[in-house]
Amino acid sequence: MVGAVVPRRRHRALPYVLGAVVLLCMVLAAAVWVGLRAFLVKDELEGMQSAASQLTDAVAAGDLHELGVANEAMTTHAKHAVDLSGDPVWALAQSLPLIGPNLSAVRTTALAVHTTGVEVVTPLLRLASSSDSATGMSQWSSAFADDGAIAQAAAALHRAADSMATVPADELVPPLASGVRQLNELLTTADDTLGPLASSAAIIPQLIDPASPKTILVMLQNPAELRTGGGITGTFIQLRSSAGGIQMQSIRDSTAFPYRAEPIAPVPSALSSLYGDVVGRFVQDTSIPADFTLTARLASSWWTSHGGAQPDAVVSIDPLVLQAILRVSGPLALPDGSELSADNLVDRLLVEPYMSMTSQQQGVFFLHATQALAKRLFVTGLSPVQWVQALMTPVQDGRISAWSADAKTQKAIERGPLGGPLVRQKLAGTGAYAVYFNDNTGGKMASYMTTKITDASGTCRADGKRTVQIAVSLTSTAPKNAGAMPISMTGGGLWGVGAGDIGMNVSVAAPKGSYFGGVTVDGVITPSVNVDAEGHPTSIAHVNLQPGETNVIAFQFIVTGHHDVSIVHTPMLSDPQVVSEPLRCSARNKL
Repeated sequence: MVGAVVPRRRHRALPYVLGAVVLLCMVLAAAVWVGLRAFLVKDELEGMQSAASQLTDAVAAGDLHELGVANEAMTTHAKHAVDLSGDPVWALAQSLPLIGPNLSAVRTTALAVHTTGVEVVTPLLRLASSSDSATGMSQWSSAFADDGAIAQAAAALHRAADSMATVPADELVPPLASGVRQLNELLTTADDTLGPLASSAAIIPQLIDPASPKTILVMLQNPAELRTGGGITGTFIQLRSSAGGIQMQSIRDSTAFPYRAEPIAPVPSALSSLYGDVVGRFVQDTSIPADFTLTARLASSWWTSHGGAQPDAVVSIDPLVLQAILRVSGPLALPDGSELSADNLVDRLLVEPYMSMTSQQQGVFFLHATQALAKRLFVTGLSPVQWVQALMTPVQDGRISAWSADAKTQKAIERGPLGGPLVRQKLAGTGAYAVYFNDNTGGKMASYMTTKITDASGTCRADGKRTVQIAVSLTSTAPKNAGAMPISMTGGGLWGVGAGDIGMNVSVAAPKGSYFGGVTVDGVITPSVNVDAEGHPTSIAHVNLQPGETNVIAFQFIVTGHHDVSIVHTPMLSDPQVVSEPLRCSARNKL
């Protein structure tokens, strides 16, 4: 009986043994299959990396042909990698420990690169190749519309960046982790640039709708004499947009607008507390408000009070916007036979005229330069892609602000970086601090100022509330004999600042709900004005820099809650260095 039972047990066990063997064979086969495909994908990833490097070089060189060749190679490699990693066996292996996250990262990376090549680079290249210098209004509208090529490319790039952000680089093998981090950084940077630019570009068809002719007032800011929004308002240009394009109708510089005894339009008392009674009385101070809606109202009032047409839109730009455009379009020939180029624009517009020309000569030179620029932009024209190339960095830096009399368009503007300093602070998050500079030198000495902004935060107080300190370091690089320079450069000491010195009002607008903690200059408590202005607790202090001198103004605020600190600031000739440090507790900030 015993002998009869044993064979039956072996017979019953045989299917399990066979099943185990088959399963093992399947696992081994799957491992071999995935391993082989991973080996092939590795080659494609290396090809993608090489093509991406060529693509980056082509972008830097502005070579559209090479850009197209590199993008095609990159996209082809990415498509092969997507196909190789798209079968059910690969998908199943992605759930395994250790190897799974790496396989998943490979597929996500390949998909992101493929999306970028096909849905971002390719349509932008197509738009560039179909555009010529004689850009029509209809082409602008189709390219810049909410559903146009640029907006669609920005949306695709955002999806690719979001997908890469989900990849856990710390869990990957080192070579793959390094590549993922590089791609993640690249896509994030591109997304941070193209996204805001696309939302800004979508405003253009609304501002210059061919079916609805509009008057546009352009303010040219001069950052050699700083104001909150960028610089003094040196020139106004009236443009008219219609189906036939954009025409320049009239131009006037600041000398056409004498100062007034009373503001030209109502000004909030908080602004007068911060900056004195200059806002609304001097046209050069039009961009002191952080609220660009108020700046536009003041600009419109100044313009119409001297015979200009009531603007449907107001746009503010500074010379670095023009510099960016010249980098794309090439140099301009001026009536005096000289050239204005991206390389010499800052010196020729913001330094040389004040060093070597009389006021009358300056006016003639600025008029000729502005007319040449206007002809290049609105008669010769730029293609939509050239506009995108030129305006990426200026939009990011807050050098372009806009306002529209149309309520719907204005709401769209206020959702993006064209809304002006106040909107930019809102977009920067709940922990954003805005640092604004307003020059009271009466000259153009800001071209000799370097700046560093340091934020530090921590808990030092017994009540547990956090302290945030924004330290602004200003250095004058002016020569020792700066006082001997022309009055138009130094102000000549006529405005209470010594000739050759730099007099600067620095204000910091803190997040809503912050409390004032005082201001120091070089570690010594200094008088400051502290008011709620334009929706933000704001402190302002003044420094006077002699040639070679450095002053550090430290603003402290007490906050509840914990928000990451971010900084927005006045657009300047030289971008300030912005750094973060731990807060050092002292007897003062423990109170």
